[in-house]
Amino acid sequence: MAYIVTCKGEERNIGVEERHPGLYTVHLGGKEYLVDYHESRDNLLSLIIDGKSYEVDIEVSESGEMYGVDIQGDHFELEVVEEKKKKLARKLSAAPSGRQEIRSPMSGNVCKILVKQGQPVEPGQVLMILEAMKMMNEIKATVAGVIGSLKAKEGVPVATNDLLCVVEPAE
Repeated sequence: MAYIVTCKGEERNIGVEERHPGLYTVHLGGKEYLVDYHESRDNLLSLIIDGKSYEVDIEVSESGEMYGVDIQGDHFELEVVEEKKKKLARKLSAAPSGRQEIRSPMSGNVCKILVKQGQPVEPGQVLMILEAMKMMNEIKATVAGVIGSLKAKEGVPVATNDLLCVVEPAE
C-alpha cells in the first residue's frame, strides 16, 4: 500500500508491503527498511526496524487518519492517508471555477445545441452534441453558471480546441 504521511507540514510518500504476518518492507525516502511489527497491547507497538528495537505508543483519532505517536521520548502528530484517497481529494478540491471557456475536444460537426445564450446551467449538464467519426459526443458544462456567449452553430464543423461557448459564473 502507498500512503502520504504529513508531519509538521511536510509530506512524505511511504510504501508498505507485507512480506508475511508481522513482517513488512517499508519504502521511505528512497530507502528500504525491514520492519518486524507486534502490537503488545492496544496502541502500544513493538517494532524492530533493521535490527533495532523501538517501543511506540500511538493514539488514533476517530477519523483514523490522525495519529499522536510517542517514540523514544519524542512526540509526533501525523496524518496518514492512502495515496489514492489523497490524490482524489486534491483533484476534487481543484474543481474549475469562474468563467469557463468550453472548447471542442475534437474535430467534428455540431449536431444539436441544447442551450441558449443567457440560460442557466449546472455542472455536468449537456450543452450540445458533437458528431465525430460517426460517434455522438456530449459536451457538458464544467461549472454552474449562465451561458454568456454561444459560438457554435448547429450543422457547422468545428476543429479541435475551437471555442464552442462560454459559461459565466452565476451571480
